Amino acid sequence: MAMLATILATYGIFVAQAENPADRAERVDNEWPLIVTADHSDECGQALALGQQAQQDGGLAATFSLLNWNVEKAKDPSLVSEFAELARLSDLIFLQEAVPLKKTRTVIEQSLFEAFVRGYVQNEVETGVLTLARTPHLVHCQLLATEPWLRTPKATSVTLYPLADSDDTLLTVNLHAVNFSFGVKAYQGQLDRAAALIRGHEGPVIFGGDLNTWSDRRQGVLDSLADELELIPVPFSPDHRTTQFGKPLDHLFMRGLAWQSTKTIEVSTSDHNPLFATLRREDP
Repeated sequence: MAMLATILATYGIFVAQAENPADRAERVDNEWPLIVTADHSDECGQALALGQQAQQDGGLAATFSLLNWNVEKAKDPSLVSEFAELARLSDLIFLQEAVPLKKTRTVIEQSLFEAFVRGYVQNEVETGVLTLARTPHLVHCQLLATEPWLRTPKATSVTLYPLADSDDTLLTVNLHAVNFSFGVKAYQGQLDRAAALIRGHEGPVIFGGDLNTWSDRRQGVLDSLADELELIPVPFSPDHRTTQFGKPLDHLFMRGLAWQSTKTIEVSTSDHNPLFATLRREDP
């Protein structure tokens, strides 16, 4: 990660280093962003509460575009240039199975602020979830769950963003759900940690990612959580989302926002098709 920070700093991209919560609590003047590697969602919740009190200039506009894509570790060399084109159209980006070092100068020059959470590591190559935005985040929480069978980590990136011309903040949860399990206990647990943070947030919310809803039970867990939290699913028509056992795996949910347009894009560079949506803040 230090190498990544050095590379990105060279090209002018902001990368914040993780911080000890005890050190953060001792400060009088808060510096942003707050970066929390949270073993428990309440640690992240405390940081988010501080972030909501921050006074920041700028922020995401009232209308903005969102890209969600599981990029399959960028195995296909053509994916990087394809992503660069999609990134140009996006103000906020959720990636899963992201490899942060696989960036082109074109992407770097777009000055996207990143929030990466390392998940699986193989042959010294890190993959995880990556949230990118055209405005710097106030808070970034790094949450990890464990695959019950493989014992490998699955990452969640939680970020808090300022909103232009508003005292509200936008909470985003970019999640790659656990996949290989008989029941739904581990799946439920991972989603419950995210739900606890959404519950405590006053303001707009985006929750999404590769949620691995390949069974009715998993979809039921997700639907129940969304209903409880008053999260609205973002619709796609025509719907070219990647499916398993006939069920779409990738989802976007929102609260305090409305969608203006949505589309799914069929690609051959990943085993998942990207989702694209234009969203706007709802009037208070």
